[in-house]
Amino acid sequence: MFDTGLIEKLVSSENYYKKREEVEKLRHKAIKMSHKYHFENNRFYHDYCKLKGLNGDIKPKDFHKIVIPDGVFKSYEMECPEKNPQEFKKWVERISSVPIDFTPKGMGSLESFLEEFYSNGLMLGFSSGTSGKLTFLPRDEFTRSMIVKSYTEAIDATLKLNKGQEKFILGIPKKTFLQVGYNGRVVAENISPGNVFHAIDSLKADIIRLRMRGPRSSKEKIMNYFIKKMLPRIEKNSIKGIVSNLEANRGKRVVFMGPPFLIINTAKYVLEHGIDAKIGEDSFLASTGGFKGRSIVSRDKMNDLIQEAFGLDPKRYIDLYGMTESNSIMVDCLEGNNKHIPPWMEVILFDEHMEPIPPEGKVTGNYAFLEPSSKSFPGFITTGDKIKVDYDGCPACDKKTPILLSIERLPRLESRGCSGVLAKTVAD
Repeated sequence: MFDTGLIEKLVSSENYYKKREEVEKLRHKAIKMSHKYHFENNRFYHDYCKLKGLNGDIKPKDFHKIVIPDGVFKSYEMECPEKNPQEFKKWVERISSVPIDFTPKGMGSLESFLEEFYSNGLMLGFSSGTSGKLTFLPRDEFTRSMIVKSYTEAIDATLKLNKGQEKFILGIPKKTFLQVGYNGRVVAENISPGNVFHAIDSLKADIIRLRMRGPRSSKEKIMNYFIKKMLPRIEKNSIKGIVSNLEANRGKRVVFMGPPFLIINTAKYVLEHGIDAKIGEDSFLASTGGFKGRSIVSRDKMNDLIQEAFGLDPKRYIDLYGMTESNSIMVDCLEGNNKHIPPWMEVILFDEHMEPIPPEGKVTGNYAFLEPSSKSFPGFITTGDKIKVDYDGCPACDKKTPILLSIERLPRLESRGCSGVLAKTVAD
């Protein structure tokens, strides 16, 4: 049985401030429960754990053994899932911990194929690397609800949200199965229903796949040609829409969130056109995903642009870090701009020999996480990122959780991430 009450208790902003030992005890209980559930309900995970000599009952000393490679979620063999609906369903069934009780027909486009799964209760959110092969995560209703709760609790621990009153300006698509777009939309609409502006109306999976992997046929070459012609106009119109909403909310509190390249280009547009887009001093900006696919701009330069264009203290600009495979984000605190690891996640760092590194002091290693809130797939995953963590915590604020000091992509691994997908998809 999956204990949803235990997960609800664990995923709370209050746990950022409680004693670490108290929260660790609760988190470990949740990890053990989640592991047992997936061991009994997920064919791939069951076989994987058996190969490691593990069964349904596990102790913390073996937590590092249950993490699975993130590549599992793009291990299907067919190039176009929508053209092989039954084979793809069998693959999803193998990696999923919840039953799939419908028969997908395949309805032409990839977008409509994903709609078919979604209408039957399972969202296949995705991201894509430079190879263009999509990573799919099967999320049922409860797991999707934990995205909303995890994001909201993490943000609320830092910003103290005015639920129902926040004005959101989002530089992400309103309708998309790209995970970052979905997450931003459902979280914003849950916090402040009916008070959310989306700069981009929709971004279909077929377009993203085509832009990331490149055209594979004459038809796709023609499509790609016209898409490239349209995209600069789409980005320009998105910026104009954002600026119009910033002007309409001049002096008021707003939440402006988007990929860094869009925030920068919006700031430059404001300054180049002499527009007064100074928002309330209690507003905040949020970005995620870095600059994959675009020219890198330093944090100092971004701070200057944000202050000049939007009249906002740079401390009110927070950067978020998350993974497509995760339900959670790490959020900068306002006091020190340090990213805090959510108390409901267990971070494991591995050395170059894939041996776990003791969680003490400042440690750098290959990043894996244990996130028990995922019901429809095991949220125990190794990633392609190398991170540095300070387990002693933040010197600037009163949260009790470890902080993230640096992030880098491991060598020889393809660039991947939702912001990177947006950047490349809308590039000229």
